[in-house]
Amino acid sequence: MRIAIFHNRYRLRGGEDAAVDAQVELLAKAGHEVRLFAVDNRDEIKGVGGALRAARHARWNPTMSARVARWLEDFPADVAHVHNFFPLLSPSLHHALAGRGVPVVQTLHNYRLLCGNALLLRDHRPCRECVDRSPWRAVRYGCYRGSRAQTAVWADAITHHRRRGTWRDCVDRFVVPSETAGRVMIAGGLPADRIRVLPNPVADPGPPVSPGDGAVVVGRLAPEKGVDLLLEAWRALGEVKLTIVGTGPEESRLRAQAASLPNVRFLGDVSHDRALDAMAAASFAIVPSRAIEVFGMTTVEAMACGRPIVVPRGSAMAEPVESGRTGVVFESGDVTSLADASRALAEDPELATLMGEEARRIYEDHYASDAVCEALESLYESIRR
Repeated sequence: MRIAIFHNRYRLRGGEDAAVDAQVELLAKAGHEVRLFAVDNRDEIKGVGGALRAARHARWNPTMSARVARWLEDFPADVAHVHNFFPLLSPSLHHALAGRGVPVVQTLHNYRLLCGNALLLRDHRPCRECVDRSPWRAVRYGCYRGSRAQTAVWADAITHHRRRGTWRDCVDRFVVPSETAGRVMIAGGLPADRIRVLPNPVADPGPPVSPGDGAVVVGRLAPEKGVDLLLEAWRALGEVKLTIVGTGPEESRLRAQAASLPNVRFLGDVSHDRALDAMAAASFAIVPSRAIEVFGMTTVEAMACGRPIVVPRGSAMAEPVESGRTGVVFESGDVTSLADASRALAEDPELATLMGEEARRIYEDHYASDAVCEALESLYESIRR
């Protein structure tokens, strides 16, 4: 099968970029002819002029549409799989594909179709105003990068393509990585009969090693990730070690917050393999996120490493976790609950080991690459027919 994959890369590499690269590799190994059409914000948006061009074309980018058309002449795809399209590719991509009769799958890695900041989070609290009312509500708060002007660009593009029927007419299936995300998308108006739940592929890091010591948190250091809450919780955990892996806009502030916690260390921005090594060197992993999110990539990677996870209740990160079996669930945003959940694993290494073994079994059955690849192939065949 000839599979075209489209993705607008971010300035800072994140989970979506990793998921796209993993999918390309996965499908190619399965024997498909796969090509990636990728644009990069770092290359295409430079200076004020680049930013203005991106804003002007967020609703419809004729230049990109023409580039895609020429690219498809060289690679007549059987199916197209779109990941992030905002702002450079724009929904003109979907019309270019549909106009050539190419079946389209759109993966929704976040809530960008419904929410200005894609997180359903405002002032560190869950927010559904744009889901329940109108995208223009986000402009009032400047939800996209703290800018009303930039948020208006997003709201204009989303509103325009809702009216135009782009999602109805040019997308055959929407893929969401979790049931949680699917429910939100349906509430926001996407057709329930076109939504499929399919987790992102997570490569097998290999057989788990014996559990290490302490806890690990891996991810971008941004307000929505809740690492500040974790540091507050850690003040009650005495000598338990905590390793924080990743970088982001909050790193300096978090390092200052942790200055009085000698058992906390920061690894900074490291390779993916080094992050997995840090998971393997810990006894359990923690995902303290404030946001609802759409998928728990870190959660599943920890399961693949044979480590139990502490996750917030009601989030997509909690879906793979059965509290008391593969991890412990805490009340989202509650420092005391987070500390208690972490203590339960820190003070009982035998329990943590047993939970980690069960987590690994769940990963192998539901989240390993082979299972995800088979589900993708089945989805592609269904829309081709």
